[in-house]
Order: sequence, then C-alpha cells, then structure tokens
Amino acid sequence: METRKLSVIADTQCGLVLNRKEARATEAAKKHYKRLNLRSLKEDGHLNMNELDDYDSVERLDEQILTRPNDIIIRLFAPPSPILIQGNEIGLVIPSQLAVIRMKDGAPVLPGYLRWYLSSSVASNKLLLAESCQIQRSIKIGALSSLPVPIPSLAKQQLIVQIYETGVKRENLYKELIEQEKLYMNELIQKTIGGTAE
Repeated sequence: METRKLSVIADTQCGLVLNRKEARATEAAKKHYKRLNLRSLKEDGHLNMNELDDYDSVERLDEQILTRPNDIIIRLFAPPSPILIQGNEIGLVIPSQLAVIRMKDGAPVLPGYLRWYLSSSVASNKLLLAESCQIQRSIKIGALSSLPVPIPSLAKQQLIVQIYETGVKRENLYKELIEQEKLYMNELIQKTIGGTAE
C-alpha cells in the first residue's frame, strides 16, 4: 500500500494565540466569533457545538485561522482527538492549542479517512514516539507533518469511513439505551419504595 507524508497530502498549521487579537474590556470589539476549545472536540470525531466559547476580536480575523468544511482539527498533545468540520461548523476560531489540517487539491485521501487514521492508536503512537514529543506528550507541527499516512484505494477509504460512522451511531444508541434503562430501573425502585409497584 502506498504511504505518503502528511505534508505531501495536506497543509498543517497552528491556531491563533488568542490574546493577540482578543478585545479587552476597555476596547471596542470589532467582530464577535465563537471559538473552539478542548471540550468541544468529542472523542467520536465530531464537534460539540454546545461547548464553544465566545471570542471578541479587535479586528476581522484571517480566514486561515477560522474553520472551513472538511478541515481536520487536532489537539497538539495526547490524545490528539481529531475532529472533521462539517458544513454548518464554519467560521469558528481555532486556538493555538489546536492545529488545522487542510487537504491539498487533488490529494488522493478523503478527509474522513484521514481523520479516522489520525485518531487511530497507530498514528498516535507514531506521533508520540517522535523525539520532540516524548517528554511532554505534546505534538509538534513538524512531527505531524512528517507522519506517514497509508493510502488505500478511495473505495476502501469510503468503506472505512462508513464502518467507523456506523460504529459511532451504534455506540451512541447503546449509550442512550443504557441511560433509558437506568431511568426505568430508578423509576421502578421508587414505585417499589412507595408501595405502588405491581
């Protein structure tokens, strides 16, 4: 199977150092944004829109540090927890503790597949084995850019994405079922204590 360095198939950069552009209480904010944070990156590869923070800027921010569809956002320390930005999640500020990976034109890799690969234990271990990452368990942009990415056929990539997404949906359904079962059990216990259970 063909393997290419991440830098060959995608551009990678750090996010914004927030205090450089943040409007202080005494300054008038020129533009209001929502921004990503560590809580907003869910382990299943999706964004939790309920966990975004407000961010007031002294100027309109460069588009490079705002989310776009098919961006992969990744934490710069273990675990990387990459997420894939969807079409309704655009224009969010990317802070400096995160990096953004954007596919190059004509890259033979699907964003969903790359997001899955970056979340795999194989990729995480390779990133953390890089000499500069071992002590602090931080991930350097250079190590990320040098990461070798296996590239199966597009059909296999699509299948991997489909299998992963189906698994995530199934897992979420199981979690919901477990929560419903807990509620039912507690309700039944309360009825029993009250003497109304049959």
